[in-house]
Amino acid sequence: DRLLPALLRAMGDRSTPAGRRPQTLLFAPSYFDFVRLRSLLHSEDIPFTAISEYSEPSDVARARAALGKGEMDGMLLYTERAHFFRRHLLRGRARVAFYGVPAYEHFYPEIVQMLAGGGAGGGARATGGAGVGEVVALFCRFDWQPLRRLVGDERAAAMVGGGSATSFLFQ
Repeated sequence: DRLLPALLRAMGDRSTPAGRRPQTLLFAPSYFDFVRLRSLLHSEDIPFTAISEYSEPSDVARARAALGKGEMDGMLLYTERAHFFRRHLLRGRARVAFYGVPAYEHFYPEIVQMLAGGGAGGGARATGGAGVGEVVALFCRFDWQPLRRLVGDERAAAMVGGGSATSFLFQ
């Protein structure tokens, strides 16, 4: 119950120049996390759209179109299993929040390159959009194995080693 508010605080509550909140993709690594996040978003009255492996194709198309046009209201909740089985091509610019480290290390750059970079020829600096290009990933010491596949053994050990650093910058 405390993780989602902390994640939203970490991403900030800035608005775009048009006065809207930036679009956010919330990536859930397991269906259990998806169900937990979905019920939490419902209880907090946060508007969201969900894409899971059980979503109807019309619902997926509607969510993808809204994201691509920049008309998404709230968050897009997206599961790792939906990405594994369907490989939905998500277009548009959005902040990306990983609720946990993906089990497959190549999913992280795929999702980030689809959304946080803003596609070809644009990013947060090129368009001046607030919040676009931000990526936040939540992890704990139990996520060491998937984290080490993503960032390497040395960095993973430093990240979960209990040091005082709470955020990491990768270039």
